[in-house]
Amino acid sequence: MNQLREIRKKKRTVALALLGVALAAAVALYLTRDCWLPPKTILVNGTEVVVNDKLKRNPYTEEDFAPDEKGRMQYLSGPYRTGVDVSTHQGEIDWKKVAADGIDFVMLRVGFRGFGNGTIMLDSRFEKNAKAAAENGLAVGAYFFSQAITPQEALEEADFVLKQLEGRTITMPIAYDWERIDPDMDPEGTARTVGVDSETLSECAVTFCQRIEEAGYQAMVYCNNDTGYFNYDIAQLQDYPIWFASFDTGYPNYYYQVNLWQYTDSGTVDGIEGPADLNLLPLETDPMDGTSGTGGASESASLTGRTSDAGATSEEGSPAQSSAQGEKQRKKES
Repeated sequence: MNQLREIRKKKRTVALALLGVALAAAVALYLTRDCWLPPKTILVNGTEVVVNDKLKRNPYTEEDFAPDEKGRMQYLSGPYRTGVDVSTHQGEIDWKKVAADGIDFVMLRVGFRGFGNGTIMLDSRFEKNAKAAAENGLAVGAYFFSQAITPQEALEEADFVLKQLEGRTITMPIAYDWERIDPDMDPEGTARTVGVDSETLSECAVTFCQRIEEAGYQAMVYCNNDTGYFNYDIAQLQDYPIWFASFDTGYPNYYYQVNLWQYTDSGTVDGIEGPADLNLLPLETDPMDGTSGTGGASESASLTGRTSDAGATSEEGSPAQSSAQGEKQRKKES
């Protein structure tokens, strides 16, 4: 009788041990599922791209947006703002007419770094545009067209931007806009940014944004499908709002978070001659979160910057959707 009890006890012990092993194996499989499950992929411009569902995702679909009678996109699921981004290419702007045409905010190009010689230049119309846009009640943000190839250069660009913003009240983000140069602009492939790897580029963006936020402003990163999927390590940029460019897509069709959507480079706005870049900001993703400020800038500080430099004879760079990038970059040189 005692032997039978011992046998049963041993069987229970063995069964419990096997159950424990099975449970431990199941937990281990679950915890390491990313190692043995095939990675999730999507198709981007005909190329299969691995995506990371652990990162912030884009919540929008085509059902959230529709054009109005002017062809401007509306956000149907909540309040939103409509804005433009401009540079010297737009020429003389009548900001009173712009404000009266339903434009709520503007992203102004502060300057750019040349893709050939690497010289930092001030946008020749930045100061005038900044003053007039603010005087006519538009919320003002800014961007810098970067061609940085090291974090040190990105820091230099951020400091340049901060100098130009002294004394300005900025109520929209300051965006870092780094782009590959279109082959039509650089047929021999001699742009200084050729060969910059994803890790370095991502470090440049983070360095720029950290410096901007240290000064009290909200930083933002501009990207399109090319830079967003093939150049940046987007996991490193999760702390910053994303300004995403996608034209004629019906919605901002990026896999990851989108806070500001540049949806066309051929919009029409009273007061701006020629085509204009139009942007939509859903207020539920407002990167400023209802705040504003001067970033600690002195109101008496003068805005100064280089408008010319040795070896720098043209203005290069603009936010651009990859399919239109070459044409836009050519226009920026006029």
